[in-house]
Amino acid sequence: MTIDLELNDNNLKNIQPKKKRAKVAKIPVDTNSPEYKRKKKKRIKILAITFFFVIIAALGFLVYKGYIFSHELGFIFSPETLITRRDKELKKDSSGRFTNILFAGLDTRESGGLLNTDSIIIASYDYKNNNIILLSIPRDFHVEVAENANWFSRINSIYSSNEQKEEGTGMKELTKTVEKIIGEEIQYYAVVDFNAFTEIIDAVGGININVENSFTDYMYPKGVDYQTVSFKAGPQTMDGETALIYSRSRHSSHNNEGSDFSRAKRQQKVIIAIKDKLLSSQSLTNPKTLTGILASISGNLKISDFTITDIEAAFKLADKYEEEKGKTYSFVLDPSIGNWLLVEKKSLESGAYAIGPKAGLGKYEDIQDFLKMVVDNPQLYAENAKIMVYDTGMGIQKAKEETDKLKENFPYLNIIFAGTLFRDKDGVVIYENNEKETNYSHTVKELSKYLSTKINEKPEFITSNLNGEDVTILLGNSTDLTKE
Repeated sequence: MTIDLELNDNNLKNIQPKKKRAKVAKIPVDTNSPEYKRKKKKRIKILAITFFFVIIAALGFLVYKGYIFSHELGFIFSPETLITRRDKELKKDSSGRFTNILFAGLDTRESGGLLNTDSIIIASYDYKNNNIILLSIPRDFHVEVAENANWFSRINSIYSSNEQKEEGTGMKELTKTVEKIIGEEIQYYAVVDFNAFTEIIDAVGGININVENSFTDYMYPKGVDYQTVSFKAGPQTMDGETALIYSRSRHSSHNNEGSDFSRAKRQQKVIIAIKDKLLSSQSLTNPKTLTGILASISGNLKISDFTITDIEAAFKLADKYEEEKGKTYSFVLDPSIGNWLLVEKKSLESGAYAIGPKAGLGKYEDIQDFLKMVVDNPQLYAENAKIMVYDTGMGIQKAKEETDKLKENFPYLNIIFAGTLFRDKDGVVIYENNEKETNYSHTVKELSKYLSTKINEKPEFITSNLNGEDVTILLGNSTDLTKE
Protein backbone atom coordinates (compact mmCIF):
# COMPACT_ATOMS: atom_id res chain seq x y z
CA MET A 1 0.00 0.00 0.00
CA THR A 2 1.24 3.42 -0.96
CA ILE A 3 0.48 6.54 0.91
CA ASP A 4 0.73 9.80 -1.01
CA LEU A 5 1.24 12.84 1.06
CA GLU A 6 0.08 15.95 -0.67
CA LEU A 7 1.43 19.10 0.63
CA ASN A 8 -1.00 21.94 0.32
CA ASP A 9 -1.56 25.14 2.11
CA ASN A 10 -3.56 23.45 4.81
CA ASN A 11 -0.82 20.92 5.42
CA LEU A 12 1.81 23.61 5.61
CA LYS A 13 -0.20 25.50 8.14
CA ASN A 14 -0.15 22.49 10.42
CA ILE A 15 3.67 22.30 10.31
CA GLN A 16 4.98 24.68 12.95
CA PRO A 17 8.60 25.88 12.94
CA LYS A 18 10.73 25.02 15.94
CA LYS A 19 10.80 27.66 18.58
CA LYS A 20 14.10 29.17 19.45
CA ARG A 21 15.22 28.86 23.06
CA ALA A 22 14.87 32.05 24.89
CA LYS A 23 18.11 33.43 26.11
CA VAL A 24 18.40 33.28 29.87
CA ALA A 25 20.08 36.24 31.37
CA LYS A 26 23.00 35.30 33.64
CA ILE A 27 22.57 36.46 37.17
CA PRO A 28 25.79 37.93 38.53
CA VAL A 29 27.34 35.86 41.37
CA ASP A 30 28.22 37.71 44.47
CA THR A 31 31.60 36.16 45.38
CA ASN A 32 31.56 38.07 48.61
CA SER A 33 28.30 36.64 49.81
CA PRO A 34 28.32 34.27 52.83
CA GLU A 35 26.49 31.58 50.82
CA TYR A 36 29.10 31.55 48.02
CA LYS A 37 31.96 31.39 50.49
CA ARG A 38 30.29 28.56 52.38
CA LYS A 39 29.83 26.45 49.23
CA LYS A 40 33.40 27.17 48.09
CA LYS A 41 34.84 26.10 51.44
CA LYS A 42 32.80 22.91 51.27
CA ARG A 43 34.16 22.04 47.81
CA ILE A 44 37.76 22.77 48.90
CA LYS A 45 37.29 20.67 52.01
CA ILE A 46 36.05 17.70 49.97
CA LEU A 47 39.01 17.98 47.58
CA ALA A 48 41.46 18.33 50.48
CA ILE A 49 40.10 15.26 52.27
CA THR A 50 40.22 13.25 49.03
CA PHE A 51 43.80 14.38 48.33
CA PHE A 52 44.77 13.66 51.95
CA PHE A 53 43.54 10.08 51.78
CA VAL A 54 45.30 9.53 48.44
CA ILE A 55 48.57 10.78 49.96
CA ILE A 56 48.08 8.68 53.11
CA ALA A 57 47.45 5.60 50.99
CA ALA A 58 50.58 6.26 48.90
CA LEU A 59 52.71 6.95 51.95
CA GLY A 60 51.33 3.89 53.66
CA PHE A 61 52.36 1.76 50.72
CA LEU A 62 55.85 3.34 50.66
CA VAL A 63 56.26 2.95 54.42
CA TYR A 64 55.20 -0.67 54.19
CA LYS A 65 57.65 -1.35 51.35
CA GLY A 66 60.32 0.60 53.21
CA TYR A 67 59.68 -1.37 56.36
CA ILE A 68 59.93 -4.69 54.54
CA PHE A 69 63.12 -3.53 52.79
CA SER A 70 64.74 -2.07 55.91
CA HIS A 71 63.68 -5.01 58.07
CA GLU A 72 65.43 -7.34 55.64
CA LEU A 73 68.56 -5.20 55.89
CA GLY A 74 68.55 -5.09 59.68
CA PHE A 75 66.89 -1.75 60.39
CA ILE A 76 65.52 -1.34 63.91
CA PHE A 77 62.95 1.34 64.66
CA SER A 78 62.67 2.26 68.30
CA PRO A 79 60.90 5.41 69.55
CA GLU A 80 63.52 5.63 72.28
CA THR A 81 66.19 6.37 69.69
CA LEU A 82 64.33 9.54 68.73
CA ILE A 83 64.19 10.69 72.33
CA THR A 84 67.34 9.53 74.07
CA ARG A 85 70.04 9.65 71.37
CA ARG A 86 70.20 13.35 70.57
CA ASP A 87 73.91 13.31 69.73
CA LYS A 88 73.31 11.37 66.49
CA GLU A 89 76.60 9.50 66.52
CA LEU A 90 77.56 6.11 65.21
CA LYS A 91 78.52 3.40 67.65
CA LYS A 92 82.17 3.59 68.69
CA ASP A 93 84.69 1.25 70.24
CA SER A 94 85.43 1.33 73.99
CA SER A 95 88.09 4.04 73.46
CA GLY A 96 85.54 6.32 71.80
CA ARG A 97 87.96 7.03 68.97
CA PHE A 98 86.97 4.56 66.25
CA THR A 99 83.98 3.18 64.40
CA ASN A 100 84.90 -0.15 62.79
CA ILE A 101 82.90 -1.75 59.97
CA LEU A 102 83.45 -5.20 58.50
CA PHE A 103 82.64 -5.65 54.79
CA ALA A 104 82.37 -9.16 53.32
CA GLY A 105 81.89 -9.84 49.62
CA LEU A 106 80.12 -13.07 48.65
CA ASP A 107 81.43 -14.94 45.63
CA THR A 108 78.10 -15.24 43.77
CA ARG A 109 79.21 -17.09 40.68
CA GLU A 110 76.89 -19.56 39.02
CA SER A 111 78.01 -22.41 41.29
CA GLY A 112 75.00 -22.04 43.59
CA GLY A 113 74.63 -22.93 47.25
CA LEU A 114 76.19 -21.13 50.22
CA LEU A 115 79.20 -19.17 49.09
CA ASN A 116 82.51 -18.07 50.54
CA THR A 117 83.43 -14.53 51.54
CA ASP A 118 86.37 -14.04 49.20
CA SER A 119 86.56 -10.33 50.04
CA ILE A 120 87.04 -9.35 53.69
CA ILE A 121 87.77 -5.70 54.42
CA ILE A 122 87.76 -3.78 57.70
CA ALA A 123 87.09 -0.05 57.42
CA SER A 124 88.05 1.96 60.52
CA TYR A 125 87.07 5.62 60.87
CA ASP A 126 89.41 7.57 63.16
CA TYR A 127 87.49 10.48 64.74
CA LYS A 128 90.70 12.04 66.06
CA ASN A 129 92.42 12.38 62.69
CA ASN A 130 89.36 12.27 60.41
CA ASN A 131 90.71 9.45 58.26
CA ILE A 132 89.70 5.97 57.16
CA ILE A 133 91.98 2.94 57.32
CA LEU A 134 91.17 -0.07 55.15
CA LEU A 135 92.62 -3.50 55.93
CA SER A 136 92.05 -6.52 53.68
CA ILE A 137 92.40 -10.03 55.06
CA PRO A 138 93.22 -12.53 52.27
CA ARG A 139 90.80 -15.38 51.78
CA ASP A 140 93.57 -17.96 52.43
CA PHE A 141 94.41 -16.56 55.87
CA HIS A 142 93.97 -19.51 58.24
CA VAL A 143 92.03 -19.06 61.47
CA GLU A 144 90.58 -21.27 64.17
CA VAL A 145 87.20 -22.55 63.00
CA ALA A 146 85.62 -22.37 66.47
CA GLU A 147 86.46 -21.40 70.04
CA ASN A 148 89.24 -23.68 71.40
CA ALA A 149 88.79 -26.03 68.45
CA ASN A 150 92.53 -26.14 67.70
CA TRP A 151 91.52 -26.68 64.10
CA PHE A 152 92.39 -24.05 61.50
CA SER A 153 90.88 -23.38 58.09
CA ARG A 154 90.60 -20.57 55.55
CA ILE A 155 88.85 -17.49 56.87
CA ASN A 156 86.64 -17.26 53.78
CA SER A 157 84.79 -20.43 54.87
CA ILE A 158 83.69 -19.14 58.30
CA TYR A 159 80.56 -17.43 56.97
CA SER A 160 79.39 -20.35 54.83
CA SER A 161 80.06 -23.11 57.37
CA ASN A 162 78.19 -21.29 60.15
CA GLU A 163 75.25 -20.41 57.88
CA GLN A 164 74.89 -24.11 57.12
CA LYS A 165 74.66 -24.85 60.84
CA GLU A 166 72.27 -22.02 61.68
CA GLU A 167 71.01 -19.34 59.32
CA GLY A 168 71.93 -15.82 60.41
CA THR A 169 75.07 -16.78 62.33
CA GLY A 170 77.58 -16.51 59.48
CA MET A 171 78.48 -12.82 59.76
CA LYS A 172 78.35 -12.88 63.55
CA GLU A 173 80.98 -15.64 63.68
CA LEU A 174 83.10 -13.98 60.99
CA THR A 175 82.95 -10.75 62.98
CA LYS A 176 84.19 -12.52 66.14
CA THR A 177 87.05 -14.06 64.17
CA VAL A 178 88.12 -10.72 62.69
CA GLU A 179 87.97 -9.07 66.12
CA LYS A 180 90.44 -11.66 67.41
CA ILE A 181 92.85 -10.96 64.55
CA ILE A 182 92.87 -7.16 64.76
CA GLY A 183 92.31 -6.87 68.52
CA GLU A 184 89.55 -4.31 68.03
CA GLU A 185 85.77 -4.29 68.36
CA ILE A 186 83.58 -4.30 65.25
CA GLN A 187 80.53 -2.04 65.55
CA TYR A 188 78.82 -2.79 62.22
CA TYR A 189 79.06 -5.35 59.45
CA ALA A 190 77.74 -5.72 55.91
CA VAL A 191 77.76 -8.64 53.49
CA VAL A 192 77.19 -7.85 49.83
CA ASP A 193 77.04 -10.05 46.74
CA PHE A 194 78.28 -9.29 43.25
CA ASN A 195 74.85 -8.20 41.98
CA ALA A 196 74.67 -5.32 44.45
CA PHE A 197 78.30 -4.47 43.74
CA THR A 198 77.73 -3.95 40.01
CA GLU A 199 74.35 -2.26 40.33
CA ILE A 200 75.51 0.28 42.91
CA ILE A 201 78.34 1.35 40.59
CA ASP A 202 75.93 1.65 37.67
CA ALA A 203 73.49 3.61 39.84
CA VAL A 204 76.12 6.29 40.54
CA GLY A 205 77.10 6.50 36.88
CA GLY A 206 80.32 4.47 37.02
CA ILE A 207 83.55 5.01 38.95
CA ASN A 208 86.97 6.44 38.11
CA ILE A 209 89.92 4.06 38.55
CA ASN A 210 93.60 4.62 37.82
CA VAL A 211 94.87 1.20 36.73
CA GLU A 212 98.46 1.04 37.93
CA ASN A 213 99.69 -1.82 35.75
CA SER A 214 98.49 -3.28 32.47
CA PHE A 215 97.54 -6.96 32.75
CA THR A 216 95.72 -9.79 30.99
CA ASP A 217 93.89 -12.65 32.69
CA TYR A 218 93.33 -15.67 30.44
CA MET A 219 91.39 -17.60 33.08
CA TYR A 220 88.70 -15.23 34.28
CA PRO A 221 85.66 -17.36 35.29
CA LYS A 222 82.57 -17.27 33.07
CA GLY A 223 80.05 -19.82 34.28
CA VAL A 224 81.76 -23.21 34.07
CA ASP A 225 84.23 -21.91 31.50
CA TYR A 226 86.84 -19.12 31.27
CA GLN A 227 87.31 -15.95 29.26
CA THR A 228 90.21 -13.57 28.59
CA VAL A 229 90.08 -10.06 30.07
CA SER A 230 92.61 -7.24 29.77
CA PHE A 231 93.21 -3.86 31.37
CA LYS A 232 95.56 -1.12 30.22
CA ALA A 233 97.40 1.11 32.66
CA GLY A 234 96.01 4.60 33.19
CA PRO A 235 92.92 6.42 34.46
CA GLN A 236 89.56 5.21 33.17
CA THR A 237 85.86 5.14 33.98
CA MET A 238 84.40 1.70 34.72
CA ASP A 239 80.81 0.54 34.78
CA GLY A 240 79.68 -2.06 37.30
CA GLU A 241 80.54 -5.14 35.26
CA THR A 242 84.00 -3.83 34.30
CA ALA A 243 84.79 -2.89 37.90
CA LEU A 244 83.70 -6.35 39.04
CA ILE A 245 86.05 -8.03 36.57
CA TYR A 246 88.87 -5.67 37.57
CA SER A 247 88.43 -6.48 41.26
CA ARG A 248 87.97 -10.25 40.82
CA SER A 249 90.77 -11.08 38.38
CA ARG A 250 93.62 -13.09 39.91
CA HIS A 251 95.29 -15.17 37.19
CA SER A 252 97.47 -12.65 35.40
CA SER A 253 101.22 -13.20 35.08
CA HIS A 254 101.82 -9.51 34.36
CA ASN A 255 103.36 -7.18 36.95
CA ASN A 256 102.43 -9.32 39.97
CA GLU A 257 98.74 -8.68 39.28
CA GLY A 258 97.84 -12.38 39.37
CA SER A 259 97.54 -12.95 43.11
CA ASP A 260 94.93 -12.71 45.82
CA PHE A 261 96.95 -9.89 47.37
CA SER A 262 96.91 -7.79 44.20
CA ARG A 263 93.22 -8.53 43.87
CA ALA A 264 92.63 -7.32 47.44
CA LYS A 265 94.42 -4.05 46.63
CA ARG A 266 92.27 -3.57 43.52
CA GLN A 267 89.12 -4.27 45.55
CA GLN A 268 90.12 -1.51 47.96
CA LYS A 269 90.67 0.87 45.04
CA VAL A 270 87.15 0.12 43.81
CA ILE A 271 85.66 0.72 47.29
CA ILE A 272 87.53 4.02 47.58
CA ALA A 273 86.34 5.01 44.10
CA ILE A 274 82.71 4.27 45.05
CA LYS A 275 83.14 6.33 48.23
CA ASP A 276 84.67 9.23 46.26
CA LYS A 277 81.88 9.13 43.67
CA LEU A 278 79.15 9.13 46.31
CA LEU A 279 80.67 12.07 48.18
CA SER A 280 81.86 14.18 45.25
CA SER A 281 78.66 13.95 43.20
CA GLN A 282 76.36 14.21 46.21
CA SER A 283 74.66 11.05 44.98
CA LEU A 284 73.13 10.34 48.36
CA THR A 285 71.03 13.51 48.10
CA ASN A 286 69.91 12.77 44.54
CA PRO A 287 66.51 11.00 44.74
CA LYS A 288 66.95 9.16 41.42
CA THR A 289 70.43 7.91 42.28
CA LEU A 290 69.44 7.02 45.83
CA THR A 291 66.44 5.06 44.56
CA GLY A 292 68.74 3.17 42.19
CA ILE A 293 71.15 2.36 45.01
CA LEU A 294 68.36 1.15 47.30
CA ALA A 295 66.89 -0.97 44.51
CA SER A 296 70.26 -2.54 43.77
CA ILE A 297 70.98 -3.54 47.36
CA SER A 298 67.50 -4.86 48.10
CA GLY A 299 67.92 -8.61 48.52
CA ASN A 300 71.64 -8.39 47.80
CA LEU A 301 72.87 -6.82 51.03
CA LYS A 302 72.67 -7.82 54.68
CA ILE A 303 73.95 -5.58 57.43
CA SER A 304 74.04 -5.50 61.21
CA ASP A 305 71.33 -3.77 63.22
CA PHE A 306 71.05 -0.03 62.65
CA THR A 307 68.61 2.73 63.56
CA ILE A 308 67.43 6.09 62.22
CA THR A 309 70.06 7.70 64.43
CA ASP A 310 72.77 5.58 62.80
CA ILE A 311 71.63 6.69 59.35
CA GLU A 312 71.64 10.38 60.32
CA ALA A 313 75.03 9.98 62.00
CA ALA A 314 76.48 8.33 58.89
CA PHE A 315 75.37 11.25 56.69
CA LYS A 316 76.75 13.71 59.20
CA LEU A 317 80.08 11.87 59.32
CA ALA A 318 80.29 11.73 55.52
CA ASP A 319 79.83 15.52 55.38
CA LYS A 320 82.55 16.03 57.98
CA TYR A 321 84.94 13.71 56.16
CA GLU A 322 84.38 15.56 52.88
CA GLU A 323 84.48 19.09 54.29
CA GLU A 324 87.68 18.48 56.28
CA LYS A 325 89.32 16.63 53.37
CA GLY A 326 89.70 13.32 55.17
CA LYS A 327 92.08 10.71 53.75
CA THR A 328 91.85 6.97 53.19
CA TYR A 329 94.78 4.59 53.70
CA SER A 330 94.88 1.02 52.37
CA PHE A 331 96.63 -2.09 53.70
CA VAL A 332 96.54 -5.78 52.79
CA LEU A 333 97.51 -8.49 55.27
CA ASP A 334 99.93 -10.15 52.83
CA PRO A 335 103.46 -11.52 53.45
CA SER A 336 105.13 -8.19 52.56
CA ILE A 337 103.19 -6.12 55.10
CA GLY A 338 105.08 -4.80 58.13
CA ASN A 339 108.52 -5.41 56.63
CA TRP A 340 107.75 -9.13 56.08
CA LEU A 341 107.48 -9.66 59.85
CA LEU A 342 103.78 -10.37 60.33
CA VAL A 343 102.45 -13.15 58.12
CA GLU A 344 103.89 -15.84 55.89
CA LYS A 345 102.86 -18.21 53.13
CA LYS A 346 102.95 -21.92 53.93
CA SER A 347 102.48 -24.98 51.72
CA LEU A 348 99.97 -27.59 52.86
CA GLU A 349 100.06 -31.35 52.35
CA SER A 350 97.17 -31.01 49.91
CA GLY A 351 99.35 -28.91 47.63
CA ALA A 352 97.44 -25.72 48.44
CA TYR A 353 98.95 -22.88 50.40
CA ALA A 354 97.99 -21.13 53.61
CA ILE A 355 98.58 -17.65 54.94
CA GLY A 356 99.10 -17.31 58.67
CA PRO A 357 100.91 -15.27 61.34
CA LYS A 358 104.67 -15.78 61.43
CA ALA A 359 104.39 -16.24 65.19
CA GLY A 360 102.13 -19.25 64.63
CA LEU A 361 98.50 -19.95 63.79
CA GLY A 362 96.17 -18.12 66.13
CA LYS A 363 98.90 -15.76 67.41
CA TYR A 364 97.98 -12.21 66.42
CA GLU A 365 99.99 -10.04 68.84
CA ASP A 366 102.45 -8.79 66.18
CA ILE A 367 99.64 -7.99 63.76
CA GLN A 368 97.83 -6.00 66.44
CA ASP A 369 101.04 -4.16 67.39
CA PHE A 370 101.55 -3.17 63.77
CA LEU A 371 97.96 -1.95 63.43
CA LYS A 372 98.38 0.29 66.49
CA MET A 373 101.40 1.92 64.82
CA VAL A 374 99.42 2.28 61.60
CA VAL A 375 96.64 4.08 63.46
CA ASP A 376 99.12 6.58 64.93
CA ASN A 377 100.90 7.22 61.63
CA PRO A 378 98.97 5.70 58.70
CA GLN A 379 100.69 7.63 55.93
CA LEU A 380 104.15 6.49 57.04
CA TYR A 381 103.21 2.82 56.77
CA ALA A 382 101.06 3.30 53.68
CA GLU A 383 104.08 4.68 51.78
CA ASN A 384 105.92 1.46 52.71
CA ALA A 385 109.27 2.81 51.54
CA LYS A 386 112.41 0.77 51.04
CA ILE A 387 115.00 2.63 53.15
CA MET A 388 118.76 2.13 52.78
CA VAL A 389 121.24 3.46 55.38
CA TYR A 390 124.89 4.16 54.50
CA ASP A 391 127.95 5.05 56.53
CA THR A 392 129.48 8.19 55.02
CA GLY A 393 131.84 9.15 57.84
CA MET A 394 130.35 8.01 61.12
CA GLY A 395 132.22 4.72 61.12
CA ILE A 396 130.73 1.38 60.17
CA GLN A 397 130.27 0.06 63.71
CA LYS A 398 128.48 3.13 65.04
CA ALA A 399 126.46 3.48 61.83
CA LYS A 400 125.24 -0.11 62.24
CA GLU A 401 124.29 0.60 65.85
CA GLU A 402 122.35 3.69 64.85
CA THR A 403 120.61 1.71 62.13
CA ASP A 404 119.58 -0.93 64.69
CA LYS A 405 118.12 1.80 66.91
CA LEU A 406 116.21 3.17 63.95
CA LYS A 407 114.79 -0.29 63.20
CA GLU A 408 113.87 -0.75 66.85
CA ASN A 409 111.86 2.49 66.86
CA PHE A 410 110.28 1.74 63.47
CA PRO A 411 110.14 -2.09 63.50
CA TYR A 412 107.70 -2.45 60.62
CA LEU A 413 109.55 -0.23 58.13
CA ASN A 414 111.85 -1.81 55.56
CA ILE A 415 115.19 -0.40 56.82
CA ILE A 416 118.46 -1.94 55.58
CA PHE A 417 122.05 -1.11 56.46
CA ALA A 418 124.07 -1.04 53.21
CA GLY A 419 127.65 -0.55 54.43
CA THR A 420 130.17 2.26 53.95
CA LEU A 421 130.10 4.68 51.01
CA PHE A 422 132.49 7.40 52.23
CA ARG A 423 134.62 7.96 55.29
CA ASP A 424 134.99 11.75 55.23
CA LYS A 425 131.50 13.25 54.90
CA ASP A 426 129.81 15.23 57.68
CA GLY A 427 126.25 15.41 58.95
CA VAL A 428 123.11 13.35 58.53
CA VAL A 429 121.26 13.44 55.21
CA ILE A 430 117.93 11.83 54.33
CA TYR A 431 116.17 12.20 50.98
CA GLU A 432 113.76 10.43 48.66
CA ASN A 433 114.81 9.38 45.19
CA ASN A 434 112.86 11.58 42.81
CA GLU A 435 113.30 9.15 39.92
CA LYS A 436 110.30 7.19 41.25
CA GLU A 437 106.69 8.25 40.70
CA THR A 438 105.61 7.31 44.24
CA ASN A 439 105.85 10.07 46.83
CA TYR A 440 107.77 9.23 50.01
CA SER A 441 107.84 12.73 51.45
CA HIS A 442 106.06 11.77 54.67
CA THR A 443 108.61 9.03 55.35
CA VAL A 444 111.41 11.56 54.90
CA LYS A 445 109.64 14.03 57.17
CA GLU A 446 109.06 11.52 60.01
CA LEU A 447 112.56 10.05 59.92
CA SER A 448 114.08 13.53 59.72
CA LYS A 449 112.48 14.29 63.07
CA TYR A 450 113.96 11.17 64.60
CA LEU A 451 117.39 11.80 63.08
CA SER A 452 117.29 15.51 64.02
CA THR A 453 118.27 16.66 60.56
CA LYS A 454 116.85 19.18 58.12
CA ILE A 455 119.04 18.15 55.18
CA ASN A 456 116.62 16.50 52.76
CA GLU A 457 118.31 17.11 49.44
CA LYS A 458 120.46 14.63 47.58
CA PRO A 459 124.11 15.78 48.01
CA GLU A 460 126.34 16.39 45.00
CA PHE A 461 128.75 13.60 45.96
CA ILE A 462 125.98 11.04 45.34
CA THR A 463 125.80 10.64 41.57
CA SER A 464 123.51 7.61 41.24
CA ASN A 465 120.39 6.06 42.73
CA LEU A 466 122.70 3.72 44.66
CA ASN A 467 120.75 0.46 45.23
CA GLY A 468 117.47 1.70 43.82
CA GLU A 469 115.90 2.36 47.22
CA ASP A 470 112.99 4.73 47.80
CA VAL A 471 114.63 6.69 50.64
CA THR A 472 118.35 7.11 51.34
CA ILE A 473 119.94 7.90 54.72
CA LEU A 474 123.58 9.02 54.92
CA LEU A 475 125.25 8.94 58.37
CA GLY A 476 128.27 11.25 58.31
CA ASN A 477 131.06 12.22 60.72
CA SER A 478 130.72 14.33 63.92
CA THR A 479 127.18 13.14 64.47
CA ASP A 480 125.62 12.06 67.76
CA LEU A 481 122.34 10.27 67.24
CA THR A 482 122.17 8.61 70.63
CA LYS A 483 118.53 8.35 71.76
CA GLU A 484 117.30 7.78 75.24
